Amino acid sequence: MSDPRSLLERESQRFVQQDGAFERLRRRRDRKRRNQRIAAGVVGIAVFVAAVWIVTSGGPSDRTQTPANEPSRVNSTDAAEDVVRGFLAAFGAFDPEAAMTYVGDDADLRGLIEPPAPANEKGLSQELAMLEAQRVQLTITWCQAAPFGSSTSVVCGFDFHAIASDVLGLGPFTGSTYVFTVRDGEIVEAAPNANLKQFKSQMRAPFAEWVAATYPRDFHVMYNTGSIPQNPKGFRQVRGRPTEESMRLWRLHIPEYVEAVQQGTA
Repeated sequence: MSDPRSLLERESQRFVQQDGAFERLRRRRDRKRRNQRIAAGVVGIAVFVAAVWIVTSGGPSDRTQTPANEPSRVNSTDAAEDVVRGFLAAFGAFDPEAAMTYVGDDADLRGLIEPPAPANEKGLSQELAMLEAQRVQLTITWCQAAPFGSSTSVVCGFDFHAIASDVLGLGPFTGSTYVFTVRDGEIVEAAPNANLKQFKSQMRAPFAEWVAATYPRDFHVMYNTGSIPQNPKGFRQVRGRPTEESMRLWRLHIPEYVEAVQQGTA
């Protein structure tokens, strides 16, 4: 049988060894907690630095954000629409000088200007003078702009009166559009897509027939045609001659035509 004292000493020594193991465990635990506190401190510093950078720099980098010095496409189309509306306002007011401030130097305006007038400010001035003599009134009803390659396409709808149709209770004639191409803030191309079906049958042809019957000599001055048409279809196709004498006659005969219609003689 073992000596009780020897047994007690062995147990005591084992206990001391176990106690040392717990001490080592405690030290490892303390080191782990200390390392965690250090790591947390590093993360906290990093977060703080990032926050300071965001505040001082105005925000984090956003690859999808549009740079402040680069206009958005929305702003670009809005600006193009403003250019077109400015042009049309001057066009409808028969002001060629103001209209040309919205037009590029090499713009193609052949769609707006009736040949043989040149497609420049002089030709536009002549065209607008003719439209004014014919008592044309434009009303822009809507505009829509969309990117078109390096340019912007702007389409505007319009209604119109002409030859005193408003006085006679006819019109406005609807369903027409203008199509513009805008580049670098200037109009570079323009053309109308006019819906003239009702206008031709209700105003152009009846007025031309009346002029041919009442003032046959003036007809050849007022209209760009070699002879008086022999049928209503021919009268629907005639176009005004853009000369000073022609415009004078248009201004003279439109009121007379209105009076004749109102009296039932035309």
